[in-house]
Amino acid sequence: MSGEEDNDVIDLIVVGFEGDDCLVSPTAPLSPEEMQKLVGKDVEYEDFKGVVWKGTALELVDNEILRVRFEEAALSEGGPSGLGQGSLVRIKKPK
Repeated sequence: MSGEEDNDVIDLIVVGFEGDDCLVSPTAPLSPEEMQKLVGKDVEYEDFKGVVWKGTALELVDNEILRVRFEEAALSEGGPSGLGQGSLVRIKKPK
């Protein structure tokens, strides 16, 4: 995330968790069509140590929330360190 241009990414905030998945919502309004285009895209979360954890947007829930699952390595450690409600994650804008 640290090398990304702000125009190339969409900021999302963690609003909850369901099992191994976290639920994220954009910090700026997006249409349901724009949200649907994010499904299948890579998601990144940078923890307080500067470690970047990678995940994938699995599905769109209620046209405004994305379900994200982080890589197996992160899940085996109990999830990305420091990831909680209110954490910021990023996803590259679809082209």
